[in-house]
Amino acid sequence: MNSLQIPGHFIAKNKHGKEQIVKLDQKVETNGMYYGYYGMNGFHEFVTNGENIRELTDEELKNFSQKKYWSLPQQFYQTHPNDE
Repeated sequence: MNSLQIPGHFIAKNKHGKEQIVKLDQKVETNGMYYGYYGMNGFHEFVTNGENIRELTDEELKNFSQKKYWSLPQQFYQTHPNDE
């Protein structure tokens, strides 16, 4: 995998194969892990290795630039304001 431009937005995949738009803001060189967060109504911390990260497709980049965030992968569990 090419070096990722951090900070930046990417698509991450979890162990169940579900995808989510995430913002990565740090890479720790000693362990090769990427740190960031995801979420629209609240933020959830996220940690993964580079094998589970991909660049946004052209269509995803277009949707992101047009602020069509819900058109992007949102398959991770996210809490909503009234889920407490």
